[in-house]
Amino acid sequence: MIWFAILIPKADGGGMTLPVYLDPQRRYRPLKRPVLNDWGDIEVQVSDQTPAESPYYRSIAGESLRSIPDLAEPYIHPYCATNSALPRLHDAWENEQYAIVLLEDRSSLLPLIEGWQVKQSSKRQEVALQQLHWMYQMTDLWILLTELAGRPSLMQLDNLLLDDDDLLCLQRLHLETVDHEVSLKQLGETWSQLFRFSEMSPHLDIAQLIQRLQQGQIASPERLRSHLDQLLDSLQPQLVNEDEDDDDPTGWNFAEEDLTVTAPIIPTIQLTHAGQTDIGRQRRHNEDTFLLWLRQHQRETPNSRTESARGLYILCDGMGGHEGGDVASAIAIETVADRILPYWDEAFPEQWRINEAIAAANTAIYQLNQDQGRRGNRRMGTTLVMLLLDGNQAAIAHVGDSRLYRLTVSGGLELLTRDHELGQQSIAQGVDPALAYQTPQAYQLTQALGPRESVRPDIRFLPVLENTLFLLASDGLTDRSLVELHWKTHLKPYLAVSSNLNFAPQELIDLANQENGRDNITAVLVRAELKSL
Repeated sequence: MIWFAILIPKADGGGMTLPVYLDPQRRYRPLKRPVLNDWGDIEVQVSDQTPAESPYYRSIAGESLRSIPDLAEPYIHPYCATNSALPRLHDAWENEQYAIVLLEDRSSLLPLIEGWQVKQSSKRQEVALQQLHWMYQMTDLWILLTELAGRPSLMQLDNLLLDDDDLLCLQRLHLETVDHEVSLKQLGETWSQLFRFSEMSPHLDIAQLIQRLQQGQIASPERLRSHLDQLLDSLQPQLVNEDEDDDDPTGWNFAEEDLTVTAPIIPTIQLTHAGQTDIGRQRRHNEDTFLLWLRQHQRETPNSRTESARGLYILCDGMGGHEGGDVASAIAIETVADRILPYWDEAFPEQWRINEAIAAANTAIYQLNQDQGRRGNRRMGTTLVMLLLDGNQAAIAHVGDSRLYRLTVSGGLELLTRDHELGQQSIAQGVDPALAYQTPQAYQLTQALGPRESVRPDIRFLPVLENTLFLLASDGLTDRSLVELHWKTHLKPYLAVSSNLNFAPQELIDLANQENGRDNITAVLVRAELKSL
């Protein structure tokens, strides 16, 4: 096995001339001439002569952490163990001359600076989207690396690599020091260097964003991520009329006055889904329902192959008793699908159409309540949470307390919706969360489809930047923070594309029945796999 070794010379010894083996047990042998980097570290590839043996740092981990070099401590953080973008530790020890850390060797991967450059066959706007995807990944990594004090890792262009899926990854961590602290301004400078060294002019909107970043006008990575979201949304529709607007499809013009660039092929998405609902252990009937709709296309010729995937996923948790909640949830599913699917041609549904579809479902249920003279608690209603996926675009919408989670390697588990209930309303008004949920009324819904004449759904658009597992869940599954407590055992294994997603819903339902079980339980899982063609 080949590993990437980092050696920190100690003040009283060490140098560029390395021994035949780095360790007295003659296990790790340097393969090439060592390199002294700009940070004063020595880097060299080494061969592991006995790869089946346990790493040195594991054999001493039960003693004192002082036995592990300071350089290695960031690599034993859970982020490095669970995020494929960050380097994983293989071994670590120290002797009289050096502190030594061995990492996965990624020297064979493509440098980001080479991926950043443009191919002659690239189409207009696509490169800008690909570059934005990498900028988005760097922003997410910035947040993780802040906790590791490793933000300078993003400042070294030769440290930025692309894995086999064209996702950003790092060879090693460069740590911050008192004399070398970084800010988002330096991240903007990294992006500027990528364009400068690749002899490209950035898209005008990207150039303006980088300029604002370098001038300190964007103060937080969360705000930066919001700007990137807006740019991704604004540039994506331009791809539809790409061929009509491209005056020079055969080449590139890097003149300073031409700030529009075109680029590599953006990833497509392959979708896999599974859903299941259960009555629970206390209810007499099930008022939950869901919809899974998927359309995948593949077109292949001797010279090209294209794939596309489009999915609509809806979960509704009805209320109002038998022939009430189940009716409301069924009406919501059918109405929303009928208002979206017939009009979903080439363009991704816009916000107004999603809003109109949900409003139509609310009107249908509300009118039925009126026609049947239902009052108070007898009025039927339903929550709704919805996910739309098309290529590498996603839209989510929800009303009520059914939830949508996202799981990725880089971000872990994220809740993408905020429950429409009194407790959350109080928190939004500044009440401490512990106080906001001290009364049972805190869980009372502030919005649902059907009880009132109008409704205001939360709608959000976001890109899919890496392999992602989405979970749509009713409150029978999410109560008592069940998902947050058990996602590593019940969701994380299904992020792997090799796993059978069909087993996941039943495992979640069994867990909910064991821990909760007072309500109907529904789980819908959607796995989006990026595929670079």
